[in-house]
Amino acid sequence: MKKLSLKPFQIVVLILATTGLLVVYLFQKHLDHFLGTYFTDHYWSFVLTKSIRFILNDLLMIAIIYALFAKRKYVVFAFYIQLAGVVCILLPYLIIKYHTSYNGPLVSYLHRLVVNPLLMLLLIPAIFYQENNTKLKS
Repeated sequence: MKKLSLKPFQIVVLILATTGLLVVYLFQKHLDHFLGTYFTDHYWSFVLTKSIRFILNDLLMIAIIYALFAKRKYVVFAFYIQLAGVVCILLPYLIIKYHTSYNGPLVSYLHRLVVNPLLMLLLIPAIFYQENNTKLKS
């Protein structure tokens, strides 16, 4: 099993990205309030708040993936996963939340996927497994 060996630059990126995730979480209410003052329509405030959080969380997780593995192919793959997340998770969530009367468990699960970078968190063990599996075969 391969150990992660991080260079000083990677450690700095890892610390900054982790701090960024913490800041996004701690100041989520301030973002709601800030956008609420500029947008009188609650719908657009909601859409922008959730979109900004989703994109910021995923970008910070991509930075963590870069810090841990430092390979361009993993970062590019993570961007593709982020785009798929926007299309398959964020957009349906926004549509279901405001354009239908449905308010069941699906909305709750989609909400959790939107506000937490779960797809990117799942990529880390998958990439680590891929790295170790590739090393064992060669």
